[in-house]
Amino acid sequence: MAGKHEQSPEHKKAHDLADKALDAAMGGDTTKAKTLADQAKQTDPKIAEEMNRELEADRRQAEAFRDKGGGER
Repeated sequence: MAGKHEQSPEHKKAHDLADKALDAAMGGDTTKAKTLADQAKQTDPKIAEEMNRELEADRRQAEAFRDKGGGER
């Protein structure tokens, strides 16, 4: 259940900016990624903690998929 902070317009905007930063980084545009990440942190300084948790959960999920043979060709 999301708390009041996670439901705030600032948090939602920061989350959107952080998602765009990750997309830019995965696309190889590190300059754009840094700019968007900085904007996200300025909008909501707590966003970095949340994004780190989400990335860690994604990493664990990918490893579990790989360990079950999902990554074999």
